[in-house]
Parts: sequence; C-alpha cells; structure tokens
Amino acid sequence: METTARKGITRPPLNFLSILNEAGIKIDTSCPDKLCDQLYAGIFLKPKLLKYFVDKKLNKNCFMLFARELTIDWGDNSEYWKWTYDKDASGEDIEVAELLKICWLKITGMIWTVNLSPGTLYEIIFVVKVKEGSNLSNFSLNLTIIPQHLEQIIRHHSLKEDALGNWIEIQVGEFKMSPEMVGNMIFHLDERTPEWKHGLLVKCAIIRPKN
Repeated sequence: METTARKGITRPPLNFLSILNEAGIKIDTSCPDKLCDQLYAGIFLKPKLLKYFVDKKLNKNCFMLFARELTIDWGDNSEYWKWTYDKDASGEDIEVAELLKICWLKITGMIWTVNLSPGTLYEIIFVVKVKEGSNLSNFSLNLTIIPQHLEQIIRHHSLKEDALGNWIEIQVGEFKMSPEMVGNMIFHLDERTPEWKHGLLVKCAIIRPKN
C-alpha cells in the first residue's frame, strides 16, 4: 500500500490491519484515500455492536461500544428496560436501551486497551438521553474507570444541567495510554440509592482521544 499522504489525508495508524484481521475483516488497501475515508467513518468489528474508527484530526484508534455490547444490570428484564432503535451515523439501525424503572442503575463496558494508540490521552464517554419527565436530574451518577494494573479513576456527574430530550455525552474519565494501562479496562456508570429511577436512554460508549 502506498503510504504517502494524498489530498491532505494521513496514513492510518500502524496497527489498523491487525485490529481488522483479528475480527476477521478484510479491507481493500489499494487506494489510501478510500481506505482512510473508511477508517474515519468507522468499521463494525461486530455487526451493530462494536465499531472501530480512526480520529481524523489526531490519526488515533477509537472504539464505540453500542448498548448491546455493554452490560446493563437487568437489561434483559422487560419490566425494567425496553429496547428500541436509533440511527447510527452510518445510517444503521442500532438497538438503544431505555430505562423504564429501576433502583440499582449500573451500566458496564470493557475494552482491551492493547489496540489503543500509545502515549495518547484518551477519554471514555457514555452517550445517553434523558427523557422529558425523567426524575434522573435528582441524582448524581458515579463514573468509574478500572484499569487492570492501576487504581480506579472515579468522578461524579449531576444531570441537573443537561438538556432533556437530546443525546448528550457524559465523560466517565480520562487516562493516558501507557504500558501500565495495557489489559482489560472496565468502566461503568451507576447510581445505587433505593429510589426508583426512570427515563434514561443508553446508546453507546466511546473510547477516543481527548482533543
């Protein structure tokens, strides 16, 4: 594959082929411009579950875990959650989890960090929507990143100031990709007070460079 930049498009990250090959995905590398456009738009490693994409500005690896790829406590119980559909940026219909009622709210994701770009400051975010009439503005969410070899990264987020009815990004936390960060990284959002909660939609989690 020709690696010279053309039309201002940079060459892709060095390990993009190993990421795709591991998922059993073949891609045409004969045209660098077309290849980079595909990587910037994103490629599903698991259909409608896990997407790999490259940050166009920083040329770094990123991942998107859709709701079905996350672990949602009681997520398969129709009394507490229901599953609907929303469009991905590519136009695909993606399953979205909608909270009907629950006391113990917990949503967990996991990423194998070896495929992240070394030396890069990353952030993890959840993409959610708070419906009109939700009572979640009364609560503070606990947000945690659990690296395999280092201490937890913890922060809190109040939904009081967030717009209702729109998709919003809630940052779980930040970390710099270093050898100490290699391994399975777990992250989650939770709220465990005994009051019933309702009106939250969960679309995906994104692991991307912090611009």
